[in-house]
Amino acid sequence: MYALADEAIYNKSFQSNHQVQYPEGFNPKYKALLNKILSYWKIDRLSDDLEDLNAQAIWIKDIQQYEPETLLKAIRAGKMLIIDQPHKKKHFKPWQALWQQKEVIVSIDLFSFGILLHRNGQRKEHFLLR
Repeated sequence: MYALADEAIYNKSFQSNHQVQYPEGFNPKYKALLNKILSYWKIDRLSDDLEDLNAQAIWIKDIQQYEPETLLKAIRAGKMLIIDQPHKKKHFKPWQALWQQKEVIVSIDLFSFGILLHRNGQRKEHFLLR
């Protein structure tokens, strides 16, 4: 995680030739930062469909649309979840409850979006990056 922060997130000169496929119409203000992160991890596709078996990462626009168990099932299946605006009033409690679950080994709070994933061999950690 520290390498991600140093080499991609905080590195203004980070460049990658890795291409990420995004859902149609995906264009939040934080797309450039998210692209750096997904490129660093060599993630090929971000989907907005939890049922998309080919996507390595899933964008969750409204966390309240899903039952927590549905989201945890995706994490157990190896998907990375990108939560849009986790600090929005209606999103904060579900976001907080999710990153505290044992299935979520790594949670990264970037304020505009959050990342939840399971990483084997790493201890449970919550990162707050601004």
